[in-house]
Amino acid sequence: MAKKSSFALKFSTTTLLLIENFLYWVTLGITTVSFSSFFITDLYHNKDIPAATNFFGICETLYYLTQLFGNSFFSIFSDRYGRKTSLVLILFASSLDWFILSNATTPIIILISRMMHGFSDSSSQVLGSYLSELVPKEEFSKKMGLVHGCGGAGMVFGLILAFILTKFQFTNQNMFLIASILTFIDGVFVSLLIPESKREYLSTKFEWKKINPTESFKYIFKKPKYKPLIPILFLNTLGGTCCIVILQFYLKLKFQMSDTNIYYLLFQGSIFQIFSMGFLLKISIKKRGNKKTLTDALIAQFILNLCCIFARKAWFFFLIIPLIYHLVSFTIIQSFFQSSVEEKELDMLFGSLSLSANLVNMISKYIYPLIFSYSTKNYFFPEAPFILALVFSAMNIYYSTRIHEEDYFSKKNQKNIVEL
Repeated sequence: MAKKSSFALKFSTTTLLLIENFLYWVTLGITTVSFSSFFITDLYHNKDIPAATNFFGICETLYYLTQLFGNSFFSIFSDRYGRKTSLVLILFASSLDWFILSNATTPIIILISRMMHGFSDSSSQVLGSYLSELVPKEEFSKKMGLVHGCGGAGMVFGLILAFILTKFQFTNQNMFLIASILTFIDGVFVSLLIPESKREYLSTKFEWKKINPTESFKYIFKKPKYKPLIPILFLNTLGGTCCIVILQFYLKLKFQMSDTNIYYLLFQGSIFQIFSMGFLLKISIKKRGNKKTLTDALIAQFILNLCCIFARKAWFFFLIIPLIYHLVSFTIIQSFFQSSVEEKELDMLFGSLSLSANLVNMISKYIYPLIFSYSTKNYFFPEAPFILALVFSAMNIYYSTRIHEEDYFSKKNQKNIVEL
């Protein structure tokens, strides 16, 4: 194993990984609004928002398509060559992608850039595998909670930084360049301060056949116990991604909201998300259990889509921020799956859940922009995607009421989840 520097010796490897995750999410916070704004202002010059949304959907579809193979590749790559090596490669590739995007002027370059980023965007999966080697099984959920918390804090910090930079007239390309520099610094941080995986955890050969994502994807379909959860997993993504994909374009088209105000809105939402993932989720599971908490989150998702349909003023979106609570639903769904799996199968389970989410994301991030573009151009009815998402949310509430919590959680298991 590689030796740590004198600076790194003052911190545990887990702490250093949390810092890495914080830095990575700062770049995502900085570019969250700039990326969608780039399509509207730089490619289509504010003249055709529906067309910009449609092209954005194509780019995001290719992103998730390449990520299906990228996640499998880096999972096998990190098993063979180490978690640190994989993280460094991922971060430097992401830095190169942001740099290319900061200089992109043609659609083909943007498409190539998104495909590159999709293939290399596997840091969370590799980080999770690294943590599973460092901490006992009973501590893993708690540490992953810290990872999500650091990611949320990084997103908030990135949004604040972006909010300030927009006040100084920084362009979208400037934001991408800053993201490239920060991601490069993150890669240097990992290469210098974080040790490599323990040799006993590494495989002896690179298994190319495992790169096929369908093998990992099939895992959750093989266990009869998972069958009631599969519709919930897919419908949760279909019902929840519409607001994430469409909202920024919708706010610009219908309410002419500025990038600065959108950053401010997302900043408030991220703050409440951290509060939800920490305090509210813990209290709700303890008082109401996993099943009822999941249903509550899905009801929040349903109401959020409903509010987007009937909103008539831009300020109304600042009032519905508490409905961000619906994002805790994936964490609860994951805990249902995780409750009945052996430790040696955790990597396979997380890989399967990640691939499933990516597959549905790929579909939804093509369908919703396409519907938005068509309904806006032909009928000026930009609310159409939210109606479809509303239907998916309603279906998911129904399926969530049909699962039996006692089939997944014992009292001891329940206590461990609450302590997350």
